[in-house]
Amino acid sequence: MRLDACSLYIFDASFGLRKAIVWFTEWIWFDRFIIIIIILNSVMLCLHDFDERIKGSTYWSERNFQLEKVDLAFTIVFILECACKIIAKGFIFHKFSYLRDPWNWLDFFVVILSILNFLPSVNSGGLKSLRTFRILRPLRTINRLP
Repeated sequence: MRLDACSLYIFDASFGLRKAIVWFTEWIWFDRFIIIIIILNSVMLCLHDFDERIKGSTYWSERNFQLEKVDLAFTIVFILECACKIIAKGFIFHKFSYLRDPWNWLDFFVVILSILNFLPSVNSGGLKSLRTFRILRPLRTINRLP
């Protein structure tokens, strides 16, 4: 079996792992867990120490250092959420695929920015400011309320 045929088999509806991922992403506690993580991430963004803007680039904040570690954990959770949903729903071509939902556009944008932020060759200063779009993610929960 060639690699491309193997990778296509993973996305086949009859593949057991994909069935498990579909079940997992549609499980009510998965959605609730992600909402809690989004809210915690929003609180974390509010705790950021912005004194470096006033005191210059030589200023070092212990709080920001710790928040960056926590942010890494949140980023990994968001990347895993995105990957699971893409495997479960498809990326763009299926009727109910991941990118057919406008709220997932925001999620995908934030995940891509987060991945780019890990690359050492990318100037992360501007990307970190764009990651504040994460704060818009709780609006998705308001949209789901009856």
